[in-house]
Amino acid sequence: MKTLIYILIFNLTAISFAQDPQLFENTWYLQNVIINGQDNFPPNNSEVNNIPLDISINQFSTQVCAPLLATVIEFSTVENTFSVIEFIQFGTDCIDQDNQQYQILYFNAFFNAQQVPGLFDYQIEVGTNTKSLTITNKDGNQAIYGDAPLSVSELQNYRFSIFPNPVKNELFLNSKNNVGNLNLKIFNIEGKLISTQTLDFEKETTVNVSNLSSGIYFLNIEDEKGNSTVKKFIKE
Repeated sequence: MKTLIYILIFNLTAISFAQDPQLFENTWYLQNVIINGQDNFPPNNSEVNNIPLDISINQFSTQVCAPLLATVIEFSTVENTFSVIEFIQFGTDCIDQDNQQYQILYFNAFFNAQQVPGLFDYQIEVGTNTKSLTITNKDGNQAIYGDAPLSVSELQNYRFSIFPNPVKNELFLNSKNNVGNLNLKIFNIEGKLISTQTLDFEKETTVNVSNLSSGIYFLNIEDEKGNSTVKKFIKE
């Protein structure tokens, strides 16, 4: 009996050390979901501040508004892969419609929570001060995480505002503070990058949107430190 227990302990230990321990040591925070080559950046608002991911030897959990759990996970001892045997989603859905749409995309379009088992590859990259985790599903779609929440709070302190909204030709972006260099990117409702520009921001600037088709767009505002915030606008 003791021999059997020792074998089980040895096997579990071997599985643990066969994986990068950083996979388990960090709470990861979603930064982007790439579906069919299109970026889908997570919301950041009063209802969804960040989207965490925790992985242990036998459990996986992430949450937008409702939690998504995997009760059993099998790790490959040879490759950086894991297999989710069972997904469980519970709790309430999002009140905000955009948040709810993102939860559906994240849970179903990426994790395919209604189809099990699910096999995923993962890769951890270590930078000077940050780590990133990229999970790839069987369709080649990716979810990208960092080891800290998106640093939006610092940039949000500048209290950016955009107007008019809806807009016809020029979108005004202003703040009470001089922020310095900003990288502005415009994405359409499908997450496709439409335009990008870098400028030295001094309290107010204009963004030419006259060439955009009518619809909903997202203005991604990023400073030199990589802090970012997103503003939604409607092009008439």
